[in-house]
Amino acid sequence: MKPTHYFAILVRLFAIALAIYAVRQSSFLIEVLKNGGVQGYELPSAFAWVPTLVPLLVSLFLWFFPMTVSRWVVRPELDQSFEPVGAKGLLTVIVLGIGLYVLYFAVSDAVYWLTLWQMSHDNYSDSTLYLGSDSKAAMVTTVMELIIAVALVARARTVSDAMLKLTR
Repeated sequence: MKPTHYFAILVRLFAIALAIYAVRQSSFLIEVLKNGGVQGYELPSAFAWVPTLVPLLVSLFLWFFPMTVSRWVVRPELDQSFEPVGAKGLLTVIVLGIGLYVLYFAVSDAVYWLTLWQMSHDNYSDSTLYLGSDSKAAMVTTVMELIIAVALVARARTVSDAMLKLTR
């Protein structure tokens, strides 16, 4: 299989997720059609139809034409058959995947803790936050997570080499 085929599978999976989202949005549409608004506020029905119909129509298009979308996204020069990857290359990809996974959560945690730390030092508000020892320990843990994640992403090949040496 070529990359366009794999991407077409992802397009179909995204179409399923988009259809589920449209079904969830339909409760909003039903409430507006039934009551003329939401929680006592009057809304035009077009305001409720758009977030339900647009994702549904896009998901139907993606479901029935995944290869068209895939060929439009993946350039022809990149659409070559895959070559087998050796153990070292596969282990490097796995280490990179783990590194990116950890980096994603570490960055989101870091944003949370930086926001909380900024709010704890806010002199312009009457509601400053107190950061206890458990919060400070979680901040240190997040910094360590960031360091480990960046090291895994930056040195994936070195880490995979070291892992392969352990197995010999």
